[in-house]
Amino acid sequence: MNKELIIIVVGRILQIIIMLLSIRIMTTLLSPKEVGNYYIVTTILAFFNLVFLNPPGMYFSRHLLHWQRSENLFNALMVFFFIICLVSIVSVPLTVGVYEFFHYSDKFSLYSLVTFILIAIIVSTLHRNILYGSNILGFRMEFVKYLILTLTIGLFISVSLVYLYESRAIIWLFGTIFSEMFMLFFIMKFFIKKNSFNFEKIKVTLTKEKVKKILIFSLPIGLTTFLMWGQNTAYRFIVDYRYSAELLGYIAVGLGISSAVFSSLESIAMQYYNPIFLKNILDASKEQRAEAWNKMAKQIVPIYIVAAFFTITMSEVLVNILLNEKFHNSYIYTMFGVGIEFFRVMTNLLSNVSQSEYRTVSTIKPYFIGFVISLGFIGMIDFGTNYFMIPFVLSISYFLVFVFMYFNMRSLLQIEYNIHIIKILILSLPFFIIYIFDSNNLNILYSFILLVGFGIYFLFVMWLIYKNNLKERVIV
Repeated sequence: MNKELIIIVVGRILQIIIMLLSIRIMTTLLSPKEVGNYYIVTTILAFFNLVFLNPPGMYFSRHLLHWQRSENLFNALMVFFFIICLVSIVSVPLTVGVYEFFHYSDKFSLYSLVTFILIAIIVSTLHRNILYGSNILGFRMEFVKYLILTLTIGLFISVSLVYLYESRAIIWLFGTIFSEMFMLFFIMKFFIKKNSFNFEKIKVTLTKEKVKKILIFSLPIGLTTFLMWGQNTAYRFIVDYRYSAELLGYIAVGLGISSAVFSSLESIAMQYYNPIFLKNILDASKEQRAEAWNKMAKQIVPIYIVAAFFTITMSEVLVNILLNEKFHNSYIYTMFGVGIEFFRVMTNLLSNVSQSEYRTVSTIKPYFIGFVISLGFIGMIDFGTNYFMIPFVLSISYFLVFVFMYFNMRSLLQIEYNIHIIKILILSLPFFIIYIFDSNNLNILYSFILLVGFGIYFLFVMWLIYKNNLKERVIV
């Protein structure tokens, strides 16, 4: 197996373990209401990250290799930092507005919420883009090492703060920010190596035409990510307002299990294949760019399909292990969450086409449809006690986004899914053996044994897929 892939997989496995351990500890130390409050804060932060910071962040990532080659990386980073500071200033009145509109005074103080959002925007954005940018630049080992250190230290600080002060969501979240702040200095040292700051270069580079080009690239992405945010996370405001923070906690942690599985797999896949894809489309023809995406999809899509079957069948087992017993009934939301996450990662894979063609405006319409369906139905319909309808609506909306996105991207490049679907389905059938076992006796030890057994088979299937693609030399 490729040495770089081994480093990535081992690092991601450690990351998954720490992330899942964090979920277990958080759901043990925090009440369902505080877990709900946790997701409210992260939803507010996600708004600024996705709408204002993700577009310039994607432009930054898209041109990292070029800036490294011209030794202009530090200058680009300083421009990006200036944008981050502007967004942090804008975040203050908007956060205050949300706080007052939803009457969050019983959840957290205004000062603590504004302070957290302000610091998180600056620190987390820099940390995230520099750390993941280092992977694109080829610093595989450094990426894995500092990612694991950040998560480990963050978990330790969060637990310590909750024990020392009080079991509040905002206290837990500050632990993560303190960890990222601490590690940022070390990551910066190797990221900007051989680069120096030159203000004159920045002035020459930032011409009116250049700014216009950046805006043309970023504005459609900003609108798209706003719609993504609305579709995927804004429902939390509605659930908290119409039902309760406790219900939000139950739904969000259940969906969080599915999200953890798919986000981890997506991170592994994109960490390895995205740099290859970016190199393959550099100075490439339209046909070569289409071929580069087709090759990447042939590697990644089978993994997502198998992961969907694994997560659905293992949902009750995963919830028993990963969540405190007061959240064990959330497994039904985990099952519905598979639909959300599967079509989300499939849509994200398609969005690479729009970025390679600099036609990011083509992603707006699909996400607008998903935005209207998800918030429209959840906002207007009172589901009573049929709470499962909330993630069901979200999964339907993501399915429709995927369908519309596929046809939009097909109009830009001749993309296709060259996968052996029958073979993948046959390999996934053994996961349904789990239903032979008695679910009424799923204690944590029994659940762990089942997870290990089926987890080994899942890894075996992943190995078969990788071996088959390697044999066919799908990516060279």
